[in-house]
Amino acid sequence: MITFEQVTKRYGERVGLDSVSWHMDEGECVVVAGHSGAGKTSILRLITHEIQPTSGVVRVGTFRGGRLSRSQRALLRRTLGIIYEDFRLLNDRTVFENVALAVHITGRFADHEVIPRVLYALEEVGLQNKQASYPWELSAGEKQRAAIARAIVNRPAVVLADEPTGALEPRSADEVLALLRRIHSEGAALLLVTTRLEVAQALGGRTMFVEDGRLTGEVQPVKSGPGARNADSGSSPGSV
Repeated sequence: MITFEQVTKRYGERVGLDSVSWHMDEGECVVVAGHSGAGKTSILRLITHEIQPTSGVVRVGTFRGGRLSRSQRALLRRTLGIIYEDFRLLNDRTVFENVALAVHITGRFADHEVIPRVLYALEEVGLQNKQASYPWELSAGEKQRAAIARAIVNRPAVVLADEPTGALEPRSADEVLALLRRIHSEGAALLLVTTRLEVAQALGGRTMFVEDGRLTGEVQPVKSGPGARNADSGSSPGSV
């Protein structure tokens, strides 16, 4: 579903990613962990085609790296749901309107197409009673749940989460991680980046570590039953 082939990204003289190769399967849960500035956000921005690699190839589904046309980028982003640490909600729009914007972007404007989708997404995140509220009336945890509703309203194949618990207190963070686990269990692939190892451990899935722009190791998810283990795969740096 997502493949990086020897991807390097430079920002002037600084190397953001250095010859990174990895693959994510359809429906998989992957956590990319590392300190601030390690290269995690570059991985997300390359997937969404906000930026282009300096060298190497990024594939997302049927989309291959390179400069996509505006219509191709729109098609790509219909397959992706994106959750940000800072929520990125519009303060002059209600919760309902913020989530509905994601539906409008796909070209759907009729009430019979928009309203059921938005109400279902808000019910999934437990905000059905907050649809008329504005973001400034919500707690941080509620804002993040509204952002998750916006990310999943179009039933994306992949949900990308950029430090989704970074601005939350522990109880709200636990609620958001539980919600993300449920979304993944219902079939969406999930890619989360974080600086916090405890978030990676709580989410489960495959964890990859990035340091100074290179992938340095991998931990497989814990499996129940005889022979279950959680061990470093021994992958070489830059190839996972």
